[in-house]
Amino acid sequence: MIFMFCVSVATSSSAEGLFEQIKKRGSVTVGTEAASYPFEFIREGKIVGYNKEILDQVIQSWGIKLEQLDVPFAGLLVGLTQRKYDFIATNLFVSPERAEKFAYTFPTAAVDMALVKRKGDDRVKSVNDMTGLVVGVAVPPSITHSAYNEHNEALKVQGKAAASIKIFQSSPDMFVALANKQVDVLSLHIPGILGAMQRMPDTLEIVGRFGKRYWSSWLTRPEDTDLRDAINVELRKLRDSGWLAPLQKKWFGYVMEIPDTGYLPPGAK
Repeated sequence: MIFMFCVSVATSSSAEGLFEQIKKRGSVTVGTEAASYPFEFIREGKIVGYNKEILDQVIQSWGIKLEQLDVPFAGLLVGLTQRKYDFIATNLFVSPERAEKFAYTFPTAAVDMALVKRKGDDRVKSVNDMTGLVVGVAVPPSITHSAYNEHNEALKVQGKAAASIKIFQSSPDMFVALANKQVDVLSLHIPGILGAMQRMPDTLEIVGRFGKRYWSSWLTRPEDTDLRDAINVELRKLRDSGWLAPLQKKWFGYVMEIPDTGYLPPGAK
């Protein structure tokens, strides 16, 4: 009889999804790389930003406590796999490679790539002519790096590719290098550029957009799709209620259209 009872408890526990476990314990642990202004960054020792405000609303709707960890990007996905936190809430672009290993949530933002220069630099005329210029990009294997590489390869065919490309570990480092004339142009996503333009008024100018549109989403482990689905319910509520639009205006200066479908690559979890 004792043996049968133990089996029953084990079966019940294993069948219980992570979201139910989180609600029972009354808290959730979330991993974030707080170094992507204006999505999430550190101000006066605290994590703030667009995604942070969304996350707080989600957690409040669940009626539980939040423990948010600031994790370097190099260890972010590994930490999720190792169960150091329940899910990731940070600026992560949807990619086929990640979609094979993790479960993406509903997007929190629509993201286009663009080039930005020092205001008044007349040498930089078009995203389609980087001849003789030095372009700063994020460290690979980031989406921003691969997006610019693809664009630059197309320019090579026309003889208009960049003279050289410099790699940077973070977007703040990139903008410092641009200001100091170590690079002529930066390749980055529009929200990051607009955020920098708010912090550095009258010093930056967008050259133009290039490439395809990307989606920024959060991640759960592939076996925790119940948690992913619970997050999606709250994210859609925030969009459909009209709460999300003014938040986008606040942090990015414009409103994004976020679709219900089409943001996941084929075969995504």
